[in-house]
Amino acid sequence: MKFGILTTTGLLIAIGFASGVKAENVSHVKQLLETKNCTGCDLTGAQLSGMNLSGANLSGANLSGANLSGANLNEANLKQANLKQAKLPGASLIAAKMHGANLESADFTRANLSLAGLVIASLKNTNLTSANLVGANLESANLAGANLRNARQSVSNLANVSLRGGSLSGIDVQGVNLRDANLTGANLTGANLNGSDLTGANLKDANMANVDLKNAALP
Repeated sequence: MKFGILTTTGLLIAIGFASGVKAENVSHVKQLLETKNCTGCDLTGAQLSGMNLSGANLSGANLSGANLSGANLNEANLKQANLKQAKLPGASLIAAKMHGANLESADFTRANLSLAGLVIASLKNTNLTSANLVGANLESANLAGANLRNARQSVSNLANVSLRGGSLSGIDVQGVNLRDANLTGANLTGANLNGSDLTGANLKDANMANVDLKNAALP
Protein backbone atom coordinates (compact mmCIF):
# COMPACT_ATOMS: atom_id res chain seq x y z
CA MET A 1 0.00 0.00 0.00
CA LYS A 2 1.36 3.39 -0.98
CA PHE A 3 1.14 6.27 1.45
CA GLY A 4 0.47 9.81 0.27
CA ILE A 5 3.02 12.53 0.74
CA LEU A 6 2.75 14.20 4.11
CA THR A 7 1.50 17.77 4.08
CA THR A 8 3.98 20.49 5.01
CA THR A 9 2.27 20.97 8.34
CA GLY A 10 2.21 17.28 9.12
CA LEU A 11 5.85 16.89 8.17
CA LEU A 12 6.88 19.83 10.29
CA ILE A 13 4.96 18.46 13.26
CA ALA A 14 6.70 15.11 12.83
CA ILE A 15 10.08 16.80 12.60
CA GLY A 16 9.26 18.99 15.55
CA PHE A 17 8.47 16.12 17.88
CA ALA A 18 11.37 14.01 16.65
CA SER A 19 13.88 16.79 17.21
CA GLY A 20 12.54 18.08 20.47
CA VAL A 21 11.25 21.38 19.05
CA LYS A 22 8.35 22.55 21.17
CA ALA A 23 4.99 21.82 19.54
CA GLU A 24 3.89 25.44 19.85
CA ASN A 25 6.79 26.50 17.60
CA VAL A 26 5.83 24.30 14.66
CA SER A 27 3.63 27.04 13.22
CA HIS A 28 6.59 29.44 13.31
CA VAL A 29 8.79 26.96 11.43
CA LYS A 30 6.00 26.52 8.87
CA GLN A 31 5.65 30.30 8.54
CA LEU A 32 9.39 30.68 7.97
CA LEU A 33 9.62 27.98 5.31
CA GLU A 34 6.53 29.15 3.45
CA THR A 35 7.00 32.93 3.62
CA LYS A 36 10.63 33.53 4.66
CA ASN A 37 9.22 36.22 6.93
CA CYS A 38 9.38 35.36 10.61
CA THR A 39 10.32 38.45 12.61
CA GLY A 40 10.38 37.82 16.34
CA CYS A 41 9.54 34.13 15.87
CA ASP A 42 10.40 31.48 18.45
CA LEU A 43 12.53 28.97 16.55
CA THR A 44 14.39 27.64 19.57
CA GLY A 45 16.12 24.37 18.69
CA ALA A 46 14.53 24.27 15.23
CA GLN A 47 15.95 21.74 12.77
CA LEU A 48 16.71 23.83 9.66
CA SER A 49 19.80 22.07 8.37
CA GLY A 50 20.38 22.61 4.65
CA MET A 51 17.31 24.84 4.24
CA ASN A 52 17.21 27.64 1.66
CA LEU A 53 16.50 30.74 3.75
CA SER A 54 18.18 33.27 1.49
CA GLY A 55 16.76 36.74 2.00
CA ALA A 56 14.64 35.60 4.94
CA ASN A 57 13.54 38.21 7.47
CA LEU A 58 14.40 36.81 10.89
CA SER A 59 15.04 40.05 12.74
CA GLY A 60 14.55 39.62 16.46
CA ALA A 61 13.89 35.89 16.06
CA ASN A 62 14.96 33.39 18.71
CA LEU A 63 17.11 30.74 17.01
CA SER A 64 19.03 29.68 20.08
CA GLY A 65 20.25 26.11 19.74
CA ALA A 66 18.83 25.85 16.23
CA ASN A 67 20.49 23.55 13.69
CA LEU A 68 21.28 25.59 10.57
CA SER A 69 24.25 23.57 9.38
CA GLY A 70 24.73 24.00 5.63
CA ALA A 71 21.76 26.36 5.43
CA ASN A 72 21.56 29.18 2.86
CA LEU A 73 21.11 32.45 4.76
CA ASN A 74 22.57 34.74 2.12
CA GLU A 75 21.32 38.33 2.56
CA ALA A 76 19.07 37.21 5.42
CA ASN A 77 18.00 39.80 8.00
CA LEU A 78 19.14 38.53 11.39
CA LYS A 79 19.39 41.88 13.15
CA GLN A 80 18.97 41.51 16.93
CA ALA A 81 18.33 37.78 16.44
CA ASN A 82 19.31 35.28 19.12
CA LEU A 83 21.55 32.53 17.71
CA LYS A 84 23.20 31.57 20.98
CA GLN A 85 24.65 28.05 20.73
CA ALA A 86 23.19 27.66 17.24
CA LYS A 87 24.86 25.21 14.86
CA LEU A 88 25.88 26.76 11.53
CA PRO A 89 28.88 24.76 10.27
CA GLY A 90 29.20 25.15 6.51
CA ALA A 91 26.30 27.61 6.37
CA SER A 92 26.33 30.43 3.81
CA LEU A 93 25.63 33.89 5.23
CA ILE A 94 26.95 36.10 2.43
CA ALA A 95 25.93 39.73 3.05
CA ALA A 96 23.69 38.64 5.95
CA LYS A 97 22.63 41.46 8.28
CA MET A 98 23.46 40.49 11.86
CA HIS A 99 23.83 43.86 13.54
CA GLY A 100 23.42 43.46 17.29
CA ALA A 101 22.77 39.72 17.03
CA ASN A 102 23.59 37.34 19.88
CA LEU A 103 25.93 34.73 18.39
CA GLU A 104 27.51 33.60 21.64
CA SER A 105 28.94 30.07 21.64
CA ALA A 106 27.51 29.45 18.15
CA ASP A 107 29.37 27.17 15.72
CA PHE A 108 30.30 28.91 12.45
CA THR A 109 33.01 26.44 11.45
CA ARG A 110 33.72 26.78 7.71
CA ALA A 111 30.74 29.17 7.37
CA ASN A 112 30.79 31.81 4.63
CA LEU A 113 30.32 35.21 6.29
CA SER A 114 31.77 37.32 3.50
CA LEU A 115 30.34 40.86 3.42
CA ALA A 116 28.22 40.07 6.50
CA GLY A 117 27.28 42.95 8.81
CA LEU A 118 28.24 42.04 12.38
CA VAL A 119 28.42 45.51 13.91
CA ILE A 120 28.07 45.38 17.73
CA ALA A 121 27.22 41.67 17.51
CA SER A 122 28.13 39.45 20.45
CA LEU A 123 30.42 36.59 19.38
CA LYS A 124 31.68 35.61 22.81
CA ASN A 125 33.19 32.10 22.68
CA THR A 126 31.94 31.71 19.10
CA ASN A 127 33.70 29.14 16.90
CA LEU A 128 34.73 30.79 13.62
CA THR A 129 37.39 28.24 12.70
CA SER A 130 38.12 28.32 8.95
CA ALA A 131 35.23 30.74 8.37
CA ASN A 132 35.27 33.07 5.36
CA LEU A 133 35.21 36.64 6.69
CA VAL A 134 36.18 38.50 3.53
CA GLY A 135 34.69 41.98 3.73
CA ALA A 136 32.77 41.25 6.94
CA ASN A 137 32.17 44.26 9.21
CA LEU A 138 32.87 43.40 12.86
CA GLU A 139 33.15 46.94 14.14
CA SER A 140 32.60 47.11 17.91
CA ALA A 141 31.73 43.40 17.98
CA ASN A 142 32.49 41.41 21.12
CA LEU A 143 34.77 38.50 20.20
CA ALA A 144 35.94 37.69 23.73
CA GLY A 145 37.01 34.07 23.79
CA ALA A 146 36.12 33.58 20.11
CA ASN A 147 38.13 31.19 17.96
CA LEU A 148 39.06 32.59 14.54
CA ARG A 149 41.78 30.04 13.89
CA ASN A 150 42.57 29.80 10.18
CA ALA A 151 39.64 32.02 9.25
CA ARG A 152 40.11 32.60 5.56
CA GLN A 153 41.41 35.74 3.92
CA SER A 154 40.67 39.17 5.34
CA VAL A 155 38.33 41.02 7.64
CA SER A 156 37.58 44.58 6.60
CA ASN A 157 36.79 46.25 9.90
CA LEU A 158 37.51 45.18 13.46
CA ALA A 159 37.65 48.67 14.95
CA ASN A 160 36.87 48.76 18.69
CA VAL A 161 36.47 44.98 18.69
CA SER A 162 36.96 43.02 21.90
CA LEU A 163 38.91 39.77 21.48
CA ARG A 164 40.03 39.37 25.08
CA GLY A 165 41.36 35.83 25.44
CA GLY A 166 40.22 34.92 21.93
CA SER A 167 42.22 33.48 19.05
CA LEU A 168 43.23 34.91 15.68
CA SER A 169 45.85 32.20 15.23
CA GLY A 170 46.83 31.86 11.58
CA ILE A 171 44.22 34.32 10.31
CA ASP A 172 45.02 36.44 7.26
CA VAL A 173 43.79 39.92 8.16
CA GLN A 174 46.29 42.07 6.32
CA GLY A 175 45.24 45.68 6.08
CA VAL A 176 42.59 45.24 8.76
CA ASN A 177 41.35 48.03 11.03
CA LEU A 178 42.09 46.96 14.62
CA ARG A 179 42.17 50.50 15.99
CA ASP A 180 41.41 50.58 19.75
CA ALA A 181 40.72 46.82 19.73
CA ASN A 182 40.98 44.93 23.03
CA LEU A 183 43.34 42.05 22.28
CA THR A 184 44.32 41.33 25.88
CA GLY A 185 45.56 37.76 26.13
CA ALA A 186 44.56 37.02 22.54
CA ASN A 187 46.34 34.31 20.56
CA LEU A 188 47.69 35.96 17.40
CA THR A 189 50.25 33.27 16.58
CA GLY A 190 51.14 33.32 12.89
CA ALA A 191 48.52 35.94 12.02
CA ASN A 192 49.10 38.11 8.93
CA LEU A 193 48.60 41.71 10.10
CA ASN A 194 50.63 43.21 7.27
CA GLY A 195 49.64 46.87 6.83
CA SER A 196 47.01 46.71 9.57
CA ASP A 197 46.08 49.59 11.88
CA LEU A 198 46.64 48.65 15.54
CA THR A 199 46.66 52.24 16.81
CA GLY A 200 45.44 52.30 20.40
CA ALA A 201 44.98 48.53 20.53
CA ASN A 202 45.52 46.74 23.86
CA LEU A 203 47.95 43.87 23.29
CA LYS A 204 48.69 43.07 26.93
CA ASP A 205 49.70 39.40 27.35
CA ALA A 206 48.81 38.69 23.69
CA ASN A 207 50.72 35.88 21.97
CA MET A 208 52.45 37.56 19.03
CA ALA A 209 54.67 34.68 17.93
CA ASN A 210 55.43 34.74 14.19
CA VAL A 211 52.95 37.58 13.56
CA ASP A 212 53.57 39.53 10.34
CA LEU A 213 53.44 43.22 11.33
CA LYS A 214 55.16 44.62 8.24
CA ASN A 215 53.94 48.18 7.52
CA ALA A 216 51.47 47.92 10.42
CA ALA A 217 50.62 50.95 12.56
CA LEU A 218 51.38 49.83 16.12
CA PRO A 219 50.06 51.15 19.47
